[in-house]
Amino acid sequence: MQTYPQPTWLRPHDPAESPGPIPSVIARFGRDGRAGRPSLTEAEREASRYTVVLVPPEAAEALGDGRSGAGLQLFLDDDWDHQPAYLDEAVKLIEEACGEPVVLIEHRSDLTYWTAQVRPGD
Repeated sequence: MQTYPQPTWLRPHDPAESPGPIPSVIARFGRDGRAGRPSLTEAEREASRYTVVLVPPEAAEALGDGRSGAGLQLFLDDDWDHQPAYLDEAVKLIEEACGEPVVLIEHRSDLTYWTAQVRPGD
């Protein structure tokens, strides 16, 4: 019987593979190199600059914001930009900035976070 390697998305999360807290998540995944490719449109470059991070109360305290800093945080490059109440609000803010419909792609490490991409045409 032939066995196949388990896909990455099916494997359990290994904290040793995590990029770390919020600044390292943004550095590693917020700008994944797509912005440097000349074939991207201006809207695609703008959307790739955004990262939405779900900050739990413990992480907010570690960042010095107190537990009230918990919730969704929207970052533009590596700078805090906004604290949307819902993911729908984050999408609207990013769409206004880039002028195109976007989708959020979910990622998980120590924190759950989303990167934005321009929604593919139908």
